[in-house]
Amino acid sequence: MAEVLLSLDNIRKSFGAVEALKGVGFTIKKGEIVTLVGDNGAGKSTLIKIISGVHEATSGSFLLNNIPCSFKSPADAMDAGIETVYQHLALIEELDVADNVYLGRESTRGGFLGKLIGLLDRPSMRRETHKALSELHIKIPAPTLGVKRMSGGQRQAVAIGRAMTWGRQLLILDEPTAALGVEETEQVLRMIERLRDEKGMTFLVISHNMQDVYRIADKIIVLRQGRHIKTLKKSETNPQEIVAYITGALS
Repeated sequence: MAEVLLSLDNIRKSFGAVEALKGVGFTIKKGEIVTLVGDNGAGKSTLIKIISGVHEATSGSFLLNNIPCSFKSPADAMDAGIETVYQHLALIEELDVADNVYLGRESTRGGFLGKLIGLLDRPSMRRETHKALSELHIKIPAPTLGVKRMSGGQRQAVAIGRAMTWGRQLLILDEPTAALGVEETEQVLRMIERLRDEKGMTFLVISHNMQDVYRIADKIIVLRQGRHIKTLKKSETNPQEIVAYITGALS
């Protein structure tokens, strides 16, 4: 049996009089792909922002590797090994692949003085980027390629590769195939499956695409109106039943 990586217990979040989350709790095991589904307003984005340190829960708790977490900022979550790839990807088009992978974590040369004046060690960053992405089987033409010259699927791969480079515990993906064509969607889904199967990576994926959800998920968490409605194993459900829980046809 795989160990539990993340455990959430009775997570609640209020914004003034609006209660966005109403006691959500579930577990994610190491090496699982867990998908988080629900209609707009179900609380998905709020929940991942709590896990990734953007918001603090109003009440409730969660554990990472059995250690209680109380993240005050996204930096706290990243230090704990949780990386989030949002739908907008947060890539800077004017920079190349290596600069984006090392954004905010740049390597410098020249000792203390080089660090003080920000003298970047670009050869090292590009070399390490190429090595890291190759180990993850993420194919890009070159680490020196400008992001603005890349396709949507290549950009998604870079964003996931960046998160994988720094996040060794949990990778959260927010709509990873949104706005991608059929071929690029397939490439991204294969990459997620390969990283789970070959690297043992753990994923929490938000998606509205039921075909993608059913394709990659080991387990499906259904939220509705801020509540955790159901946990479904892929082997015991189908896309129609998932939609029925999302819409409230099943409860």
